[in-house]
Amino acid sequence: MSAQETFNNGLPASTHAQKTQQRNDEIYQAFEAIKQKHRADMGEKDVKYIKKLRRFSRIFEAVGRTTVMVLPGPLALLGVPFIFLHRNIEAIEIGHNVLHGQYDSLPEVPEFHSHNFKWKAPVDEAAWCQEHNATHHVYTNVFEKDPDLSHGFLRTNPQVPHTTWHYFQVPFYMLFGYPTMLYNFNNQNLGLSDKFRAEKFPLGNKGYATFKNPEHLTEQQIEKRINLSVWRIWAKEYVFFPVLSLVTGFGFWKVFFCNALVDFLNNYWIALTIQATHFTEPLQPDDAIDNKTNWYISQLDSSVNFKGTRLQSILWGHLNYQIEHHLYPDIPSHRYPDIAKDVKAICRQYNLPYKLNDSWGQAIKKYLTLFWRFSFKDGKHPFPAPAYLSQHEA
Repeated sequence: MSAQETFNNGLPASTHAQKTQQRNDEIYQAFEAIKQKHRADMGEKDVKYIKKLRRFSRIFEAVGRTTVMVLPGPLALLGVPFIFLHRNIEAIEIGHNVLHGQYDSLPEVPEFHSHNFKWKAPVDEAAWCQEHNATHHVYTNVFEKDPDLSHGFLRTNPQVPHTTWHYFQVPFYMLFGYPTMLYNFNNQNLGLSDKFRAEKFPLGNKGYATFKNPEHLTEQQIEKRINLSVWRIWAKEYVFFPVLSLVTGFGFWKVFFCNALVDFLNNYWIALTIQATHFTEPLQPDDAIDNKTNWYISQLDSSVNFKGTRLQSILWGHLNYQIEHHLYPDIPSHRYPDIAKDVKAICRQYNLPYKLNDSWGQAIKKYLTLFWRFSFKDGKHPFPAPAYLSQHEA
């Protein structure tokens, strides 16, 4: 046997390959077992959870709308936190997760089946599902394939060609992009961001994933779908409730202003929740989806969690469990804290990456550091290679 036919510890190539395949099979079976365990357990608990969540959302909305309308002057601001809770829960803990099909197998709640659901957010549902579910969740952090690396003109890795626009990405996104984050998703999901880069960047869309237009939509159809998704929110927030307040004698502008403030807070909250859980992590190879084991490991390596309580997790849409969400996007999100215990055990057993920030603040700080570094042409990744879960970590 030649030296080229041996590997570490003198193992023959065939034996090494056999052991590698056996390990990969074990990893695959371990992650699949978690999924099957929770799918088999789905039922009444999940129905109660999503119904209770919607009930609380409606209570928050009723309290908030009434407070903003009835209380005079600055006191109307007391209703803002309640409307924020309503819109936040509807946008990410209900809307985002329902559109992943997390409740599709439960006949008791057809209103929460993905194909029936109308999102209380200014986002076209079909385009979102194609971009987010069918592309981002498959090609997570794969260069020029994952569209979530490409919001607008973001540059968060050194492979994206640098342009003059990138010098201004931090102030632009902090002042304009993130306060309108939900409204900007349509631009990405329906190809408007591609057009912008094609016109403004010397190399066009090089370095960015582009819109494939699987529905073969015309420009007029795209414009119509964007307008419908945006105006259903604007009509409610900036026409119906302000006019209702005006005709009942409580005034137009205080309601308009409070709703705009909620919009700002909700968009910022969601933007910083989403963007702090992928961009700080490594790009993935093109073969990351060649088999299911590679895909599972790739999801671990390209995602990072941050700590929070069960209640806080609801307000983050359980995206502080980004690892579990990417491993099991169609399992109800309220199960992620329990799933995390099993995922950590697998990662310890097979020395796989499981990354966890101590807080949301730490996750945001890391993201903004990276964001700033890649504003510059020669920016370097600010963080070391991913740390693997310690054998001693709980």
